Amino acid sequence: MKSPLMFCLLATSFVAAQPLTDRASAESILRQQEKNPVSTLMPAVKGDPGSIRAGGQSIIKDSIVLHDGTNWTIVPKGAVIHLPEKLTSNVNAKPVGNLLTWAAFLSQNQSWITTNEVSFDQAAGNQPLPAQKAEAWGKINKLVVAVHQGGPISVRVAEETTDLTQR
Repeated sequence: MKSPLMFCLLATSFVAAQPLTDRASAESILRQQEKNPVSTLMPAVKGDPGSIRAGGQSIIKDSIVLHDGTNWTIVPKGAVIHLPEKLTSNVNAKPVGNLLTWAAFLSQNQSWITTNEVSFDQAAGNQPLPAQKAEAWGKINKLVVAVHQGGPISVRVAEETTDLTQR
């Protein structure tokens, strides 16, 4: 008998402890940030902080769009390391349809996309990609995307090599 009564008393004390308050506005957050000494190291943000990007950055502008007609995904610029002529229409087009994750897009389009696992040294351009693999890519006639641990990664190539995605 005492247990249910104690439980009710404890529950009512938790419910009545903290009153609800209004959400903080962007202006009140900016005023609080101005008081912080770290804020002098960063430029002040005017307006809605959620809609401002540093330097006009855009994930779409910094990526390559791959599409199959109904679905699309993005990979970092420099991740496409082999692009056959017949597949140029599937690269860098306007994104139309459903956005899919890289893994889902790859699994649906294995008929024309394949991957090549690269190390960080190869991605940084410190080690070349094996020439034997480049020869094999021409024979399979698929778009090849560089990946590291399954995720697409940019690969630095020599200056004289043309960008495959700008055809």
